[in-house]
Amino acid sequence: MPLELILQTLKEWFSHIIVIDYEYKQLAGNNPKPVSCVMKDLVTGKTTKQWLAGKKQKFPYSIPDSLFICHYAVAEVSCMIALGLGKPKHIFDTFVEEKKMMNGLIKIGFGLLDTCERYGVKGLMSDDKKEFWRNHIINNYPNYTAEDQEGILKYNEEDVITTEKLFYKQLETLTKNETDLKKIISQAIFHGRSMGVCAQIEHNRIPVDWKLYEDFNKYFPKIKELEIEEINKSCNVYDGDTFSHEKFAKFIEREGLAERWPKTPTGRFKTDSRTFYRFQHIPKIFDLKNAIFIIGARKLKGYQLGEDKRSRTSLHPFGQITGRTNASPAESPFGAPRMIRTIIHPDSDSIEVYCDYGAQEAAVMAFLSGDPKMLIAVKSGDPYLHTAKFVKALPAAATKKSHPDIREKFKTSYLALAYKQTPYGLSAKLGIPFYQAAHIHGNISRAFNHYNDWITGIINNSTLRGYFITKYGWRYNLSNEKNNPKRLANWPVQSCGSEILRMAMIAVDEAGFEISMCVHDALLVHMPRKNCAANIRKLKKIMQDAAGKVIDFKIPVDTKIIRKHFDQENEHKLKWEMLYKKYLTAKECTDNGQ
Repeated sequence: MPLELILQTLKEWFSHIIVIDYEYKQLAGNNPKPVSCVMKDLVTGKTTKQWLAGKKQKFPYSIPDSLFICHYAVAEVSCMIALGLGKPKHIFDTFVEEKKMMNGLIKIGFGLLDTCERYGVKGLMSDDKKEFWRNHIINNYPNYTAEDQEGILKYNEEDVITTEKLFYKQLETLTKNETDLKKIISQAIFHGRSMGVCAQIEHNRIPVDWKLYEDFNKYFPKIKELEIEEINKSCNVYDGDTFSHEKFAKFIEREGLAERWPKTPTGRFKTDSRTFYRFQHIPKIFDLKNAIFIIGARKLKGYQLGEDKRSRTSLHPFGQITGRTNASPAESPFGAPRMIRTIIHPDSDSIEVYCDYGAQEAAVMAFLSGDPKMLIAVKSGDPYLHTAKFVKALPAAATKKSHPDIREKFKTSYLALAYKQTPYGLSAKLGIPFYQAAHIHGNISRAFNHYNDWITGIINNSTLRGYFITKYGWRYNLSNEKNNPKRLANWPVQSCGSEILRMAMIAVDEAGFEISMCVHDALLVHMPRKNCAANIRKLKKIMQDAAGKVIDFKIPVDTKIIRKHFDQENEHKLKWEMLYKKYLTAKECTDNGQ
């Protein structure tokens, strides 16, 4: 389709098509402070420049009726929210569209300049000049000279010009193989709007017990010292405050894990987070994993407090190949060990509600594949318990409470189908003998043979055409390199799950709820205590309906109400209590000069 015809059609759909870019200063943990804005309306051809440092913005166009074009919309929408403008519903994000087209082919290089380079789009301003103005904006806010204003607005306009050119190039690329323009734009707007909601979530962010957090950081050096002392009693892997790979190797051998524990190419036992995660079912490994997280930090990880004492960090939307967010574990309590979430604390007149899709992955597996036995298992309300009963591993009267260990093994084994884990991998994951893992794995594979045939077909068909794709257009391209079979098997499930959460985020935000965080298959929502019961029922229905739009099944939503601290359960609660005792000891020792 010719570009002129595409643009003419878009002009019929939207009153204005606005290429927009803000310049701003933003410190870690805080919302942005806008400095300037340049926008170009592709309908009229008019360019508008606005100086905003310390000022309010009078927006010249109707936001609800316009299509906004920007690169990484979280930045632009964050500025609009900070200025009290609200956020647009119709967003075409050239960053997300490039991610769709290049996901799997490249890992980095999605910034505006790198993306433009791939399309041969050249700017008028040199990279060095851009870098100068970027640093100048950050370092001199709000004290800019008249000369500064002129230079910043010119730099700002340069980004608008290059984004406009990039937009045209992407439209030409997107319409080469897909002639349905309405489909292309509607999918782009769905994903673009989710970027706008991410901006809103980053603006809201997580309320915390900031006094406790600051106290923890004040006494953190002593806490680390106590943590090393304790972990060395059971594992003996530190020399002073330095992790010793030699001592770690001896620990692995003492625990009988040497044959199973992965090694680096140089023969050293691996110490990355993925490896620890694989073996965290072993109590000492679980303890060591948490200890390393704490000891390796300069301060208590998991939070990044702003001036308003709320924790903010980038969600990094579409940061994973499945389209899920990818917030930093060092800056998000939902990437850190779970015990760290305890510092989350709603405002005095409010509660936090953790809304979690129950067995989301199991439901996605069942409804994408149409496996009749999986569908029955999911509709039972507890697919893992149902499966254990179906293969005669549990009596018909068994419950989650009466047989938690067996249910957990079947949960792990059920979900292992989604990434084609072998009995060997399952044995390591569950910490059980191979013959037991093989028995469970075989029973589940036979029970859900339809699913196995379906996922094999999906992989084969996607490999032939060169990419996977969701019903909303999120895509994963297969390069010529050898592809990990587990990743290929897991991608359809996880990518569909990410689309469900996007649908839920948009709907929950549209209903006026304050989302504090999105977490894999859950939302953390901050709401007033007053009328909270009715609002929680409404919230659950919205999320269930969102899932129904994606997979034609309203996945049940479990809720946890946080009135004070985000209390943990089981070993996570115990680890928090132990960490808190260290804090009290550290406080006493430090205050007494010990």
